[in-house]
Amino acid sequence: MTRRVLFLALGGNRPRGVAAESAEVVAAGGRAVVLVDHLGPWHGPRLDPAVEVVELSRLESARRSTRLVRAMLYGLPHGLFTVIAQGPLRQPARRARERYDTRFADRVHRRFVLPRYRPGWGAEIPSGLRRHLPDADGLDLIVVADAVSLPYGLGLLTAYRAAGVAEPALTFGLEYAVPSGRLR
Repeated sequence: MTRRVLFLALGGNRPRGVAAESAEVVAAGGRAVVLVDHLGPWHGPRLDPAVEVVELSRLESARRSTRLVRAMLYGLPHGLFTVIAQGPLRQPARRARERYDTRFADRVHRRFVLPRYRPGWGAEIPSGLRRHLPDADGLDLIVVADAVSLPYGLGLLTAYRAAGVAEPALTFGLEYAVPSGRLR
């Protein structure tokens, strides 16, 4: 019986499908946790109120090291652009700030910072996420909703294996986990 299901939907590509499948888990009396990167794509589909939604970017941004890096990459330079953007320099400073963000800060953040605090989850589950998951031996199924989430699903399985607990099943949808396509 599938009772505790974690939906990994970090790419945000299938919000309607994940909303329907998580509602099916809740309707069958189970617990559904949906892990998303940002809540943006999730404003359209209505998730069941009993579904727990965890925003990974919010968990990561609460870390002190993340706040420090963001302040250095974005906060200080944006403050300098604000000071410079007076009078006739307003438009050139705005364009320079946008170029700085897209050509330097975003690239540095994506290539060097993200791999440090979002390493793909090897043998351990990030501590901020751990409290939102069912107990290690209490998770029945991990549903990988998109390609972005696949490394995280495999990392979770590795973490459960390293902890020596029963691994949950990994699938791409509820219809693949249960032969009839329904929860029993």
